[in-house]
Amino acid sequence: MGNGIETYKIRQVVDLTGVSEFLLRAWEDRYSAIKPARSKTGRRLYTQNDVLKVRALFSLTQMGHRVGDIAELSLSELNQMLNQNLGERSSANPKLSPFVKEIMTKAKQFAWQDVRNLILENHKIGTQKRETPKPLSWVNCLIVPLLSEISQQADSGHLSIAEEHILSAIIKESLAFKFDRKSPRNKNGPRIIFAAPEGDYHDIGIAIGFYIAGSLGANTLFLGAHMPKTELAAVCVRYKATHLVLSSTSDRKDGAKDQYLKYLNFLDRNLNTKVTLWLAGRNSQKYMVSLKRPFRIIESFDAFEAEVRAEDRKYLG
Repeated sequence: MGNGIETYKIRQVVDLTGVSEFLLRAWEDRYSAIKPARSKTGRRLYTQNDVLKVRALFSLTQMGHRVGDIAELSLSELNQMLNQNLGERSSANPKLSPFVKEIMTKAKQFAWQDVRNLILENHKIGTQKRETPKPLSWVNCLIVPLLSEISQQADSGHLSIAEEHILSAIIKESLAFKFDRKSPRNKNGPRIIFAAPEGDYHDIGIAIGFYIAGSLGANTLFLGAHMPKTELAAVCVRYKATHLVLSSTSDRKDGAKDQYLKYLNFLDRNLNTKVTLWLAGRNSQKYMVSLKRPFRIIESFDAFEAEVRAEDRKYLG
């Protein structure tokens, strides 16, 4: 536009908001919700506030509001409505913390830096449950409830796929930022690898496990999602792993390359018999598992922390 203001073309607005081009033009022409400027060639040019307003309108229409009733409201007024609607929704869950409510509100406003800052304010979170030992205080008081709320809002359609992915990415970034690795108390102690099967891209659970184990001073290696079974077995050999944390949430119909039990049986046949499997995720609860080696079904982060502490004590003698 020549005045230093960043502008977006209509295709970019569609990609950033999830609103179709047809619907966006209807909101402009029929309701005057947005009044974009025009380039010299007549193309629509949208400002950042236009993008945020379209996103707010879209969120509110998903909550049941008629666009004709709210189209002429300012961005500030739309955000106030959004805050009120989200507050009414979250009031149905009195256990939801103010931090989680505020994070979800900021997410609906696309205020991602505010979301990051709120997630990292663990010094306030830690005072809510003094009886919860670190490093689980931050995880249990904020991260787990936040993930649960993200899942519920995504399932109900109140959170877009893009918003869900961005929030998950910010949580993983925050785990990495907060990660305070202690020097391993015993370099010859348990050596723990974290991975998810090939085709399974859900790795936030093992990211939290990695954060917990590393904060406790364990020897850890994070491989993350989408690990082919042959490469995972090879890394376990090279790293001299004593434990493998495997989280599986996807079946073949969801994109996993191998059926869960087939993947497990391959690892059971090819890993050193001394490697213990710690199995997490939806599939670990779904299937009856019988293996030649020691294994545990991990049902919670508290249970995982207890396992890490117990193994650490064994090696410390």
